[in-house]
Amino acid sequence: MSRSDPDEPLQWHWLYIPLVAYLVFAVGPSVLAPIFFILSLFVDISSIIGPAQQAPGIGSILLEPIFLGLIFWPFLWLYGCARDELINDPSSEASIRLATIMSAIAMSVPCSLFLVATPAEMMSSAHDAGQGTGIAGFLFLIFLPLPGILGWFTGRGIAWILWP
Repeated sequence: MSRSDPDEPLQWHWLYIPLVAYLVFAVGPSVLAPIFFILSLFVDISSIIGPAQQAPGIGSILLEPIFLGLIFWPFLWLYGCARDELINDPSSEASIRLATIMSAIAMSVPCSLFLVATPAEMMSSAHDAGQGTGIAGFLFLIFLPLPGILGWFTGRGIAWILWP
């Protein structure tokens, strides 16, 4: 990004990484569940997702992204925090970029659990199907900011060491 022309549009495309991760984790299970079900009709994927006992219901496909969207709020917080930091101090772009990427990765690793476990529960006919997602969702609601904060400070620390 050139700092000489203030009217030049911002080139902060990397800033959208938390938003993309948020969309993938919130909507991904609802997209993957029908794909896994149709795939299970032709190929044995029960070792990956367990036995597909029923097709995912339209209600669960439509409501699951809302539930997961509430759980993954730290990705939206990270986007807002990084954007505000860039607006306040554009000269620290390299440091904020590294911190944002590290934080998004630190939060994405545990969230990838939902990409496989949630579609499997959506296709289960067990009486307590969805209970595992609910319990894990409650824990993520509380504890997901911790790896994000750790990733943020780690990224800022590395940038401070590399680019004083």
